[in-house]
Parts: sequence; structure tokens; C-alpha cells
Amino acid sequence: MARQQVFLVRILGIPVGLDYSWFLIFALLTALLASSYYPAEFDSWPLPLYWFMGALTALLFFVSVLLHELGHSVVALLYGIRVRSITLHVFGGVAEIVDEPPSAAAEFFVAIAGPLVSFALAGIFHALQLPLASVQPLLALAEYLAYINLSLALFNLVPGYPLDGGRVFRALMWAITGDMGRATVIAAYVGRGFAFLFIALGVWQIYTGNLGGGLWIVFIGWFLHNEARAALLHQAANR
Repeated sequence: MARQQVFLVRILGIPVGLDYSWFLIFALLTALLASSYYPAEFDSWPLPLYWFMGALTALLFFVSVLLHELGHSVVALLYGIRVRSITLHVFGGVAEIVDEPPSAAAEFFVAIAGPLVSFALAGIFHALQLPLASVQPLLALAEYLAYINLSLALFNLVPGYPLDGGRVFRALMWAITGDMGRATVIAAYVGRGFAFLFIALGVWQIYTGNLGGGLWIVFIGWFLHNEARAALLHQAANR
């Protein structure tokens, strides 16, 4: 694995690691949950419990992200597509798939597998809320993980390449045009459009007083724009 990553384990032969940026987002998410989310929802807990639940929730969120990426990876392996690694980082996680999919159908099923895993996890954690209702910390954990997995699935289905929804869109364009290269260009331009929408939304959030949330949305938009631009440049270089 790259030197800027911390190796964790191999799953199905795929090395799983942490980018150094993961430690920053783990600490920030833990602090946000411990100081804002859980105290607002449950005001009678002792202070150490807030921080323990914050750290546990952040950890299980990234386990959920890992399972999301494993969803992509397992389907890719079934199609004979090599997966070099899975890395958890500041934006969540990414499965580094080495080969282009052999068909539009393969692209579709590899792309949709991750969100389907997240939807399934959201359903499982939602179902656990009733049996855990008498244990408040566990109920709170199940509620948050149901919410965050649903949010993860829905966000990834935004049709902005290279998000999962963008790859699903590329698969559909590939099936329609019969040309993977052309489908990639269309999906990348749509991805850039969504990137600009995220940036505009983030600027509006900043203007209305939500500095932290607005900056995060701008950062996501900037990341999506760069990734879509890289896809366009790669496609142009391979023509």
C-alpha cells in the first residue's frame, strides 16, 4: 500500500488501510458527536459516556463505509475485475478498482452494490431500534447508524461521476451509446455540473451563517470537480 496509508488487514485478498486524513476526520466526528449530537439528543448522560459513544459511533460509521466499499469490491471480483486496495480517508472510503468493467452491466452492478449495502445496513440498524429501546446508549447508536447509512446511500446515488450514482449513470449511457469512452465523457460533464451545484450550495450556506457545513459542502464540490476533470483528461489522453 502507499506510504501515506496505514495498513490494517486483508479481506478477500484486498489490502485495507487508513489514509492519514482518516485520523483527522475520526477525531472531528467523535468530537462533533460527543459535544453536539448526543448532548442535544440525550441531556442526562455523564460526560465520559458522551465521548465513549462518540468514538464508538464514529468507528462503526467507518466500519459501515468499509462494508459499502466491500460491496463494490465483491461484485467487481465476481466479474473478474481486480481490486488493488480499499482505503478509508477524509471523504469516507474508496475501493481502488484496477480494470475497466467488461460491460455496461458489470459497471452498473459494481456501482450499485455499495449503495445497496448501505441501504441494507440502514434497514438492519432501524430494525434493531425496537429491541434496543430499553438501553438508551444502544438505541442512540442504532438510530444514528440507521440515519448515517441511509444518508451515505442516498448521497452516493447523486448522479455525479465519480460517485456511485455517476457510475450508474455512466453504465446507462454506455448501454445506450454502446461506447464506454463517450459514456465516460457524458458522465464526467454531468459530474462537474453537480460539483458546481455543491460549491454554490456551500457558498450559500456560508453566506447564511453555516460556516462549517458550508465549507464542507464546498470541499466536497471541489473534490468532485477535480475527480470529474481527471476522468475527462484521462479519457482525452486515451483517445
